[in-house]
Amino acid sequence: MKLRSKILAGFLATIICLSLTVGTALASTDQLPYDYPEEAGVATDNDVWVKIIGGGNVLGDTDIAHATRSVDITITGKASFDLEFIYNSDAGWLPVMQKGESVDGEKVYNFEMNGDGTSWCEAVVNLQNKSEGPLQVTKMEFKDEAGNVLLTVGGDSEAAASDSTPKTGVVSTAIFFGLGAAAFGTGAVLLKKKED
Repeated sequence: MKLRSKILAGFLATIICLSLTVGTALASTDQLPYDYPEEAGVATDNDVWVKIIGGGNVLGDTDIAHATRSVDITITGKASFDLEFIYNSDAGWLPVMQKGESVDGEKVYNFEMNGDGTSWCEAVVNLQNKSEGPLQVTKMEFKDEAGNVLLTVGGDSEAAASDSTPKTGVVSTAIFFGLGAAAFGTGAVLLKKKED
C-alpha cells in the first residue's frame, strides 16, 4: 500500500470518527423538545428517557423524586399515534399504553408517578404507530401531590438555550478531532513534498 493510500485511509477514518462522535453526543434522549420524523410508522425505542434520580444523566434530586406523584407530558404537532408511558423505579418497569391518540396543535397528558422512597426514578415516553405529520414531545413537568411543579424538562426557555449554544462536550470533541485531522493533513502534505 502506497504512502498516499495510507494517508488517505487515515484521513477518511478520522473524518468518520468525528462524525460518529458528534452524532452520538447530539442524540441524547433527555433533551426536549424531541422531534419525531414526519414519516408514518417510525420505529420507537425509548425515545424520551428522563431520569430524576439514579445513574447516568440525572436531571433532578432525591427530594424531587420522593415528592413526585405525577408528570404532565406536552405533545405538539398534527398526527395520530399510540402513546406509551413507562414509569421506571425501584418498584419495576410500569408501562401504560394509550392507543388511538391524536394531536392537532398541543395536548397535555398526565400520568401517575409515585417516587416516594425510590433510589432511582425515570420517565420514558414512546409514540408508536405514528401517522404521517409533525410530532414532538416538547415538555415534561413533574408534580407533587398538590399539583405544584417540582421539575420542568423542556419548554421554550430550555429549547432556546439548547439551540443557541452546543453542549461543551460536543464542541470539545469536534475541536479535538478537527485539530487532529488538520495536523494529519498537514503532515501528509509535508510528506508528499518531501517525496517529490
